[in-house]
Amino acid sequence: MVEKITLKADKYEIPLVLTLPENAQKAPCVIMCHGTGSSKDEAGNQYLDLAQLLAERGVASARFDFAGCGESADSGISQTFMAEVRDTAAVYDYICTRKEIDIEKIGIIGYSQGGRVMAMFLDTYYDKIKAAVSWSGACHDGVGVFSGWFDVFYPLAKENGFAAVPLGWRSDLIVPLEWFEEIKATNPMDALRKYDGELLVMAGDADMLVPMPHCEEIAATNPKAELIIYEGADHSFNVLTEDKSISQDLLFTTADWLAEKLK
Repeated sequence: MVEKITLKADKYEIPLVLTLPENAQKAPCVIMCHGTGSSKDEAGNQYLDLAQLLAERGVASARFDFAGCGESADSGISQTFMAEVRDTAAVYDYICTRKEIDIEKIGIIGYSQGGRVMAMFLDTYYDKIKAAVSWSGACHDGVGVFSGWFDVFYPLAKENGFAAVPLGWRSDLIVPLEWFEEIKATNPMDALRKYDGELLVMAGDADMLVPMPHCEEIAATNPKAELIIYEGADHSFNVLTEDKSISQDLLFTTADWLAEKLK
């Protein structure tokens, strides 16, 4: 069963899709945090497909749009980094009110910058999450992989209060000055070290956006971590190429791992 829900944030609404297994009673649930400028379905519908695979395994999922993304009506000016962390917390709080969900069996997945959001969410909710997954996670402390954006767009944001960042595959992403300031000030790797639940880290060795060694650093924060490196995979695990075999393996491996860890 699929439900479309609208949650209220301080300045905007959060479009949320809750996917429940058939006849769900106290089912585990996975929160999905998408990447920069993407949406709750993610590139190549990877989150949409993952939601279906999880439901087939008896696991619910909650995927949602950050401000300025997907079905969000916000221009993006509200999309500060910590607002995304707060949105994730709002989704967690909501699913904990649902009688179909077992609040002792909550997982989370973060893709690219969504991995950084996940990490900062775990800074507070480290003892509430049973299993976490990082796909191409951009979790460096401080600026990290966003240095290029800081070189080009941070001066514009300081001048205008925001920068319009061209992404090529969607309209320009409106990035407020607060996003830059919060990225500089946050330390997601420190946050990850507080989390001692199950952790799966997945990356491609041909990722040109988040260097593969960084994913090894993410795995090193947790003695329980499992690390999977896909040879020849790009940042999106080749889902936008003709050969989708790596993306398919990513999806099935993730779904099986989450279903096992959230039992």
